Amino acid sequence: MPIFYKYPQCLRRHVVHQADLKHDDKVLREKLEAIFQLRRTRSKINWDRAQYLDLLAAFGDPHLNLPPVIHVAGTNGKGSIIAILRSILQAQGLKVHCYTSPHLIYVNERIILAGQTIDNAYLERLIDQALSYNSGAPLSFFEITTALAFKAFSETPADILLLEVGLGGRLDCTNVIDVPLAAIINRISLDHVDFLGNDIRDIAAEKAGIMKADVPCIVGYQGDGDDACAVNKVLAETIESSRAYACRYGFEWSVRQENGQMVFSFGEQSYKFPLPNLLGAHQVNNAGVALATLFSVRHHIDVDIQAMEEGLGAIYWPGRLQNIDASHFGVSEDTEIWLDSGHNDSAGEALAVQAEQWYAQDGKPLHLVMGILDTKDSARFLAPLLPQLSALHIVPIASDPHYQRQDHIEDNIKEINDDIAVYAYDCCIEAIGCIARDHPSSRILIVGSVYLAGEVLEYVGGL
Repeated sequence: MPIFYKYPQCLRRHVVHQADLKHDDKVLREKLEAIFQLRRTRSKINWDRAQYLDLLAAFGDPHLNLPPVIHVAGTNGKGSIIAILRSILQAQGLKVHCYTSPHLIYVNERIILAGQTIDNAYLERLIDQALSYNSGAPLSFFEITTALAFKAFSETPADILLLEVGLGGRLDCTNVIDVPLAAIINRISLDHVDFLGNDIRDIAAEKAGIMKADVPCIVGYQGDGDDACAVNKVLAETIESSRAYACRYGFEWSVRQENGQMVFSFGEQSYKFPLPNLLGAHQVNNAGVALATLFSVRHHIDVDIQAMEEGLGAIYWPGRLQNIDASHFGVSEDTEIWLDSGHNDSAGEALAVQAEQWYAQDGKPLHLVMGILDTKDSARFLAPLLPQLSALHIVPIASDPHYQRQDHIEDNIKEINDDIAVYAYDCCIEAIGCIARDHPSSRILIVGSVYLAGEVLEYVGGL
C-alpha cells in the first residue's frame, strides 16, 4: 500500500461546492449534507491519510478486492478518456466500473457499477456505513465518496475498473492500488494551483506519482513549448525511477487526424479508425490515449478492432462541446448553442482550435458565456479564445458564490485584449436570451465550470 506523506507547501482551502450536495432524493440529500458537516469550513487539506486508511480498513479494505484497474491522471481529458475506454470495453461485451468526478447534476454519476449508475438506495446504505465507521473524523467529501465507491466496486462483479484521480496523483486518495493494470497520465497544465502549486514541474511530479513498477504508463500528448518540454522531462525521469513500462506519445505510440479518419500507430504497426464521436481536435488525442492503453494491456484484456471501431462511434460524455437545442431556451433555432466545462489554459487552447474551425465553416460570430470560479486563472483560459470572440458574457455560478465578477475578469484580460466587449448577467439563461435577441444567427459557447455545465443540463432536462 502506498505510504502517504504530508503535502509540502501548498496547503490552502478545501471547499465542498453546494452542487455536490444537491439531490432530488430528500433522504440522500440529507446524508450528503452529513458528509459535508465532517469538514464544513474552508480548511487546509489534510494530506496525512491515516484516517482515510482507517475508513478503508473498516470497510474491509475493498481497494484490495477490485477488478483490474486502469488509473487515470492529468489536468485535462481524464473523464473523456474514461468515457472512450468505457464505450470500447462495453462494445467488447465487458462489464465496466467507472469512478469519475466531479458530477454534473447528481453525485450518483460518479459511481458506475458494471455499466449502471449506482442507485439511490445502495448509495444511501453505503453513506450510512461510512459515517458510522468514520466516527466523526474530519474526512473530505471526496475521501468519503471514494471509500464507499471502492466498497461498491468490490461488491459488484465486473471485468475492469476505470478510476479517475481526484487531485494530483501521488497523494490522491485513489492512489491505494498496489498494482493497477495500467496508469494513464494525460495532458498536464496549471490548474488547482491552490493545492498543487504553480510550478508545472512540481505538478507533473505529483501526477507522475501514480506510476508503478512493471505497470504500463501511457503518457498523452503534452502540447508544445517550454512547459511541455518540462513536463515530458519529469515524466520520463519518473518512468525510469519507478521502473514503469513507458508508453509515451511520440515514442511508443502516436495519433493524427487524416482525411476524416484517425491514424493510430503503436510500435511499428499503424491502424485507421473512425474519428471519435466527441467534437474537438483534442478528442483525437484523448482517443489515442485510450487506444494506446488498450494495446498496452492486451496481455490481460484483448479488445478486438471491431469493438474499438464500434466504441469510438458510441461515446457519451455530456458537457464536453455538447450541442444544446436552442428551443430549450425559447430562442430561434438560428442560434447555435454549445456547452463545455473547460476552465484552464489547455481547455482554452482546445476550444480556440474548435472556434477557428467553426468560423472557417460558416463565419458565424461567437459569443462566449462564462461562469468561472475565483480559484481559476481566467486570463490564461481566455487568452487563446479572445481573438475568436465577438463578445464575452459573464454569468454567476448559482451553486457557488465564489465566482469571478465582471470587473475582476476585465482587469485580468486588459493586457491581453482591451477591445473585447464584456457584459454581465444575473444568470446564464438571461445571457442566452439577450444574445439571441440582439445578435440573431450567432453561435453561443457556454464555458468555465463543470458546475455551470451541470446547471444548464439540469435546466434543459438532465443528462
